[in-house]
Amino acid sequence: MGALSINLHGETFELLPEKAVYRPLLKQLIFADIHLGKAVHFRKAGIPLPANSSQTDIEKMKGLVEKHKPEQVIILGDLFHSDLNSEWELFTGLLDCCAPIDFFLVKGNHDILKKEFYEIPHLHVVDELEEEHFLWTHHPVEKSVKLNFCGHIHPGIVIKGKGRQGLKLPCFYHCNNQFIIPAYGRLTGLYTLPLIKDCMAYVIGGDKVYDVSIKSRKKAV
Repeated sequence: MGALSINLHGETFELLPEKAVYRPLLKQLIFADIHLGKAVHFRKAGIPLPANSSQTDIEKMKGLVEKHKPEQVIILGDLFHSDLNSEWELFTGLLDCCAPIDFFLVKGNHDILKKEFYEIPHLHVVDELEEEHFLWTHHPVEKSVKLNFCGHIHPGIVIKGKGRQGLKLPCFYHCNNQFIIPAYGRLTGLYTLPLIKDCMAYVIGGDKVYDVSIKSRKKAV
């Protein structure tokens, strides 16, 4: 319910309103920019952030795994926000609950924990993943020959209404050979990307994903 199916290189991908992607062919569930530990990190600095934000994110991830029953989970970087804190246990608990599903972490700039913390069952840490048609990274790769699935940007689109009203919403953004996945974590901001003719934008509004690309809007007229 609420997902939007698109076709890329002859393969179906389901864009989920929970800010994730499901890939039926290979039974993969894909996330980006979870940023676990961010709340604790900032609370230690005296900045009040919701204490249960990461718990909520992990519970939703578990729900998606139970629903889609993937064989692999791919995280496109920034799994953990900063130095080690108690919220790391939320992720290791998820791995235990979801065993024997393999989790692949494509390292991001925030993934700075010591190597030994990543050496746990069912977690594989890589710099990138490459296939015939797709390249999976954290940072966008400029001028990639293959379609580059990536995160890092935390993409958002401003939807404008009458009376100069505007609403910024998270989105999946496909432009040229980049397909940017929205940040999954609740405590992540949005970076506004342009809604332009040659780029596809799929915005998350509540519990549904909408195609707001200019070409799609012209077709609907």
